[in-house]
Amino acid sequence: MRVEKGFAQRDQQYILERKYRPLQLLKNTKRLIHKNMLTEVLPATKNFPGRFGELVQFPLQRIHIELTNVCNFDCTFCPKQEMTRHYEYMEFEKVCGIIDEIAEYKMAEKITFHVMGEPFMHPRFFEILEYAAQLGVKTGITTNGTYLDEEMGIKLEKVTASQVNISLQTPDEESFKTRKSRRMKFDEYHNRILAFIGTCLKQEKPPKIKVHFLNTSIKTEVPGEDWSVGTMSVINNTKELRKTFRYWANEVHKICPPLSEEQKAAVEKKINKLSSFKWNVVEVAPNIFFETYILNTWGNAFAEGGNVVPSKIGYCSALSDHFAILVSGDLIYCCVDFDGKTAAGNVFEKPITEIMNTQPVIDAGEGFQNLRVVHPHCQKCLGGSTWFKSVINRLGSIIIWKYLKNFFYKKS
Repeated sequence: MRVEKGFAQRDQQYILERKYRPLQLLKNTKRLIHKNMLTEVLPATKNFPGRFGELVQFPLQRIHIELTNVCNFDCTFCPKQEMTRHYEYMEFEKVCGIIDEIAEYKMAEKITFHVMGEPFMHPRFFEILEYAAQLGVKTGITTNGTYLDEEMGIKLEKVTASQVNISLQTPDEESFKTRKSRRMKFDEYHNRILAFIGTCLKQEKPPKIKVHFLNTSIKTEVPGEDWSVGTMSVINNTKELRKTFRYWANEVHKICPPLSEEQKAAVEKKINKLSSFKWNVVEVAPNIFFETYILNTWGNAFAEGGNVVPSKIGYCSALSDHFAILVSGDLIYCCVDFDGKTAAGNVFEKPITEIMNTQPVIDAGEGFQNLRVVHPHCQKCLGGSTWFKSVINRLGSIIIWKYLKNFFYKKS
């Protein structure tokens, strides 16, 4: 166990410990597994040190870890084509080192494997999930769903992933074309996701499954099917939203343990109350949730010529309830920063606790708490393509994300 040495020491010894400590811990956990004695490897957690530990309440809701930025989809509404980072996979030992430090300070309620890329494409993904489980760290997975099937549901049960977010997004054959899948047709995609859900529903302790649907009721300019920037159509209005949820709920009900007529009627009642102009979360079966996501611009990533009117006033929950670590090891403020523009330091070189206590991070965190946007990239993210849109976005960020989040993000 690494001894706390303060922020000033970030020497070679730390880097060596970060590299080899996970291997030793993994050996220890495997020995305990064989003895059926495993409960927890790490000792009691420590308080997060420094000014950041005072500024933010721990544990955070989540910490995102990007295992890879490689994806087998080429979705037109994803900023993949705008990303300048090179494609790679995070080394297993480095992932374990990050998980160690998160567990040591109980930094978050869970780790979510998500930023860019498809986590199931990582060659040692299940070893990573197993490692986190042995340290008592809850894990969530955000996946495009292409790797899901009955077999994958069985494998995930063994590593006790607590939540699986399925980015279904495009719920019909026509909208699925925007995913630009080279090998998979919509029918196969549809059937694999349902097979996975059906398998999980049979388990004694199934993971929470959230199926995400794109909501395009608020017109947002993103690249279309032909890559030209324009508005995209998936779920455009409340009627279409209810129709889509009703169809997929019926598909789930065909494969889940039988629901009573009263339970089905309760789901139908929730669906009939949905509105396309807010976030919606509906539990359609035990541990199965449908959730709408309003199509966003990934921080104005698709603005023509990069012309954005920045906002120095606004609010974001970045740093207060989450942050992210890219495949390169760069620690960024939030998962929307797909290209690492807010990189505060590299976790392969310095402890997370040291990076989070650097002055730029403190300034950014304090800024959001006081409705000030400090970092230039955050100013662009909360800005708009025109002065009017910038004002709307800054006011919307404060009203919605700071004060009305619980209303807009509501389990129906």
